[in-house]
Amino acid sequence: MARDLSPESLASARLLIVDDEPVNVRLLETSLRRWGFEKITTTTDPREVPFLCEDIQPDLVLTDLHMPHMDGWQLLGLLSEMTSQDSYLPVIVLTADITPEAKKRALELGAKDFLSKPFDLTEVQLRIKNQLESRFLHLALKDHNDNLEEQLQERTEKLWDAVTRLERSERELRVSREETIRRLAVAAEFRDDETARHVYRMSEYCVLLARKLGEDPLRCETIRVASQLHDVGKIGIPDNILLKPGPLTSRERSIMEKHAQIGERILGGSRSELLELAATIALTHHERVDGTGYPNRLTHESIPIEGRIAAIADVFDALTTNRVYRGAFAVPDAVQIMREQAGGHFDPELLELFFESIDEALDVRARYENATDLTPLGAPA
Repeated sequence: MARDLSPESLASARLLIVDDEPVNVRLLETSLRRWGFEKITTTTDPREVPFLCEDIQPDLVLTDLHMPHMDGWQLLGLLSEMTSQDSYLPVIVLTADITPEAKKRALELGAKDFLSKPFDLTEVQLRIKNQLESRFLHLALKDHNDNLEEQLQERTEKLWDAVTRLERSERELRVSREETIRRLAVAAEFRDDETARHVYRMSEYCVLLARKLGEDPLRCETIRVASQLHDVGKIGIPDNILLKPGPLTSRERSIMEKHAQIGERILGGSRSELLELAATIALTHHERVDGTGYPNRLTHESIPIEGRIAAIADVFDALTTNRVYRGAFAVPDAVQIMREQAGGHFDPELLELFFESIDEALDVRARYENATDLTPLGAPA
């Protein structure tokens, strides 16, 4: 969780001031301590900065531009080399040189902000707090991603254990294999307050389209089973985002969208044709034919046909059922919404084929409305 800018957080922030003018250093240090900062390191010799950075690991650096031995631009280049790519060390430039050329050069070398001399202390305080907030948020996000990676690795290993057992059971009845896959799919769906019925309905809608396209029965069956794992990547999404009842922030949406790639990572690389198809569907079912989808902004035929099929099936089911963030749309309204996205979100030819089978789709929807027997329609008895 990101640190706020409370007095306690300010006291914990590590600041480094670099200026060859002692009077400027004293002014800044005195003001910073008055504002609640306690961990302040200063130097009038920029050559000491590499050693100081290694020692104190600063959260923020304030540096002059025009200094002897090493000027501010050289120091910015050195700090950039010392800072890892996944780190974020804000540097505020202190200078009386406010020419556009000086600012442009400093920004190109990694400066994040500027403070003009003589200092306006109110501005100094606000700009430092803003840069520290960015620093703390970056560190919090990095910690979150590191933790998510560990959780994902653990969950992936558990899923692969189940899949390995599945692959070793090829001689068993196909229904037993599908049962295992269904349970993996439902594990992800239950986390966002959905039921197993979404998995079944969506996969049956995929079969309707595959049949309309003339796919052979074996291929249709493979698509039906594989599509049940389209959202398995949600197992790697934090509950506070997955279960959020209101709109997602842009940062939360960015994390949510990772479920497509997570699903592909979980399922991909298998020697199983079924799991490879499931990986393809997991990765591409949120792509849009106009290139505005995710994760890879694919367009038209560059999106695998199974991904285009799954996109239609998934959205139709999403629109016509209750979700944590809204109620279900009436079927005519859902159809109209999707027609308006023909050529944008959806492959227009596939969409028309789906609506030609709308009565069959409604039969599927009714079949799973209140049923306790959740055997898929196309599965062997």
